[in-house]
Amino acid sequence: MAPRDAEATRRRILNAAVTEFATYGLAGARVDRIAAAAKANKQLIYAYYGNKDQLFDTVIEHAFKHAHDAVPFTPDDLVGYAATLFDYLVEHPDHLRIHEWRRLEQPEATGLEQLLFTEKVDALAAVQPAYGKNGRFSPADVMVVVVALASAWVSAPAALRALATQDAKQQRSLIAGSVHVLADYQRDNKTAG
Repeated sequence: MAPRDAEATRRRILNAAVTEFATYGLAGARVDRIAAAAKANKQLIYAYYGNKDQLFDTVIEHAFKHAHDAVPFTPDDLVGYAATLFDYLVEHPDHLRIHEWRRLEQPEATGLEQLLFTEKVDALAAVQPAYGKNGRFSPADVMVVVVALASAWVSAPAALRALATQDAKQQRSLIAGSVHVLADYQRDNKTAG
């Protein structure tokens, strides 16, 4: 009998849980299906990750950290950041679905999410003088818009998305152009009005 590779088992469980929660959300997910997909004993899931809610929290943090690591934040290049985030979301639709389920079923931010978004907002605040001190928007408000634009096409309702172009490169260009307009608007030192 081959020795058990605990780390490999943990990875298989986590990968199976990502797929399960992305498909069914917290309420619809089943630990039995996760165990079967991971080819792991159900008791190992509880031993490694705790109950289903705790496993869901782990999946949320895993997805968020994976995105954070894969898409470095570039506060002085919001256009590049938004385009790279869009690319990531197109390539990892499960991660966006997990966050959508989480917003519905457990809307509180995890500690890791709060920390990483605070770091991004602080980094944007540090470069804000390059955008002009016009006082129009707070750095957090700018982040909300940039993230929303980057995820808009991927998370659009199916009926609307069916009417939109299916060309990801064109959508990426539209997102980059929209964030460019936002960045230019931030640089405009005229008072709003």
